[in-house]
Amino acid sequence: MLRSWFIVAAILLLCLPLFTSCGCESEEINAALGQEFSLSMGQTAVIEGEELELKFLEVISDSRCPQNVVCVWQGQASCLVEITYLESLHRVTLTQPGLTSEPSDIDFKEYNIRFNLTPYPEAGKEIKEDDYRLQLVVTKPPLLSGGILVTFDVVGETYKIFITNKDTLADIFALQCGMSQATIPSGRVIKGEVSYNEPWSWHIDSEDIHMAEVTMELCDGTPSLVEANLDDWLETVQRFCPWSAKIVKIEDYR
Repeated sequence: MLRSWFIVAAILLLCLPLFTSCGCESEEINAALGQEFSLSMGQTAVIEGEELELKFLEVISDSRCPQNVVCVWQGQASCLVEITYLESLHRVTLTQPGLTSEPSDIDFKEYNIRFNLTPYPEAGKEIKEDDYRLQLVVTKPPLLSGGILVTFDVVGETYKIFITNKDTLADIFALQCGMSQATIPSGRVIKGEVSYNEPWSWHIDSEDIHMAEVTMELCDGTPSLVEANLDDWLETVQRFCPWSAKIVKIEDYR
């Protein structure tokens, strides 16, 4: 009888690491707003101080062009997450393009969710389901009011302007309806990060902004060029007026 007990105890000790390792993958983790965290498939994150939970359910597809391979299409990866918000369940598909190391993001309710699916595909290497990790950062931008948030694309780069100037608001909507040729946003550059204009460490004055048909070449450029030479733009150029800017999104907070 004693010998049998020792055998059972030995088996339990051998299995304990297996039980422990399986349990860790499924345990909930806690994360604060603005904190980067990683989820394996089936794992849940609870956002501290918020009635918000995110669970990584599955990778729906992954057609991202592998590293060091020439593809006719960049491909994309799509994964499914379950978001519990105020005790209501929402299934949301997160889609990320290939051929980039930059994370993607979506807006959900009053939150912004930045995400990156890893690992990135490599030629000749299979990615198993257990290998996938979803890197996430959840932020809660301050509520905007009294204007519109306009997203501009400048040769593949984006930046956003929160506009409260009434004349400029009218110009934006006229442009959207095809009733204006003033396509260039010319605004005063201000130093300082704002949540809606990440990842740039500057933003455009909400009142000192107008739409123009023609501007001086000095203030033309890209968001990354402003970022790289911010002191010069603040002290000398002072305004940012990208000639190739195109409106890609308008969000109304009036």
